[in-house]
This record gives sequence, C-alpha cells and structure tokens, in this order.
Amino acid sequence: MANVRCLHKLVRLQKLLLPLSAQSSRLAPLQPRPMTFLLARSYARDEKTTNLDDFRAREEQREKERDAADEAAAKTSQKEAGGSTGSESSGPQDEAKQAKVDAIRAKILDAALQHVPQQGWTRQAIVLGAEESGYPSVVHGMFPEGGFALVSHFNGKCNAQLVESLQQKTDGGKQAVEDPLDFLVQAVRQRLEMVTPYKSQWPQAMALIAQPQHAPTALAQVLTLVDDICYYSGDRSVDFGWYTRRVGLATIMKMTELYFLQDTSPGHAQTWDFLKNRMDEAVQLQMMLSQTEGMTHTFQRSFNSAFITARNILGLGYNRN
Repeated sequence: MANVRCLHKLVRLQKLLLPLSAQSSRLAPLQPRPMTFLLARSYARDEKTTNLDDFRAREEQREKERDAADEAAAKTSQKEAGGSTGSESSGPQDEAKQAKVDAIRAKILDAALQHVPQQGWTRQAIVLGAEESGYPSVVHGMFPEGGFALVSHFNGKCNAQLVESLQQKTDGGKQAVEDPLDFLVQAVRQRLEMVTPYKSQWPQAMALIAQPQHAPTALAQVLTLVDDICYYSGDRSVDFGWYTRRVGLATIMKMTELYFLQDTSPGHAQTWDFLKNRMDEAVQLQMMLSQTEGMTHTFQRSFNSAFITARNILGLGYNRN
C-alpha cells in the first residue's frame, strides 16, 4: 500500500510539472538576445555615421572644386576682355571710366545752361542739353539729383572762373594786394555778376540749394570759394581770425545775394553799395572786438567751432603750399 501511495504522488507531481515546463518553453523567445546581436547593431550605427561624414567631406571638396573653377573662369574672361585681375591695375581703369562719365556730364550740363532761362533749373533743361549734345534723352538718368545737378555744375564752373581770375591778378598768389578790402569786394561782385543772366530763375536755384540732401555739396562750394578769395587777398594768417573772416565773408556773400535778387537799380548799383557797406561794418566789428579780449575770444571761438565742424563734416582741407 505504501508503494501504491508513492506511485500516486509521483503521478500527481508529474502532472504538476508538465504545465510549468510548457509555460517555460513559451516564454523562451522573451529571453535577452545574445551579446553578438547588440554588437551587430552598434556596428551598423557606426557604419552609418562614418558614411555620413564621408558624404559631407565629399560635398565640401566638390564645393571647393566648383569655387576654384568659377574663379578660373572669371580670370579667363577678364583676360579675354583685356582686363586685369590685379586691384592695382583696376584702380586706374575705374578712374579713367569715371573721368569719361564726368566729361559727358559736364558736356550735357554746359549745353543745358542755355535752356535755364526758359526751362528753369529742371530736369527738362538737362534733357534738352543731352539731346543737343548728341545723347538720347534717357541719359538724364545720369543725374539722379535732378535740377540741383545743373545748379551745382553752374556754381562750380563760376567758382573756377573766379579763382582763375584771382590767380591772374595776383600771379598765383605771389603778388601782394594793395587794398585787401577792395579786393574782397571786387571778388564777391565779380562772382555775383555771373548770376545776372539767370537772375529771374535764381530763387529756384536757391530753393534747391536749401534742400537738406543738397546742403553738403552747396556748403562745400561756398566754404571753398570764400577760402580761395581770402587766400588770394593775402590772408595767410593762422590766428583765430582765420575762421572768423571766412565765416564773415560767407555771410556777407549770402546777404548780398538776397539783396541782389531784389535790386532793380541800373547796373545793380545799390547792391554793390550794400556789399561795400557790409564789408566796412565787418572790418569795424573786427576792430571793436579786438579791443575787448574776452569778448573777442568768445566771438571767435563760436565762429571757429562752426567753421571747423562744417569743414570736418565735409572733409574739406584748406592747407596750401
């Protein structure tokens, strides 16, 4: 009987173990994979990264090759066109091109001046000047500043003529002037008389000059002119009055210019009397201030500061050898 009971226990134990064995067999696929599988995946990632780096390196190399090819093609085209690849030789070439453009502009503006009495200081006058000079009317695109280009050209041309006249009178500044005050008066008068043919249109020119975008050019022309007049009058001083006299002369010129536009006297005689009186007053004011040292320095410093600031902004130099 004991053996029978042991046999029954073994049968029950076997039935109990069989389901556990089946379950363990079904769970087997969930066991961790061997280390060789992980190494294979890691190697695959490294291989992909390596391929990406190689791809980037190849693209960078191709980009360098394309840049080199473009540069070589540009050099070849410059050589075929007769150009130069060096910056040293391109400088004179650009200057020659700019000089040619400036010559065309001057020719057109010279021709346009004769149309100012009818057309005013306008773009239309420039168009007519271009057509008479043999250039198409679309060439007015060379003058983006419009009518002011004509005004600036006229002022520059007149200033150059006056300076040439002053040089002849003083032998290039070597000959001393007997009466500096009268020299200044005559120089200002000579310059204003150049405006006479365009007197009725000159208020329009002054309006263009007064526009903010044109102020630097207009101011540069005035400051350069008054310095030239003072220089050839014999004013070579380096004291504080150097600036004061030039600012004073520029002020008198503008005052006389306004008076000139309203003057209807024969030969503008009243204008020239006005100019002479303002010059005399300036000399008297200078002498009076020179007697009061403190006031003189304050007055001169204010003028000097304004003049130096304007000169520095415009990049003008007044040193002469």
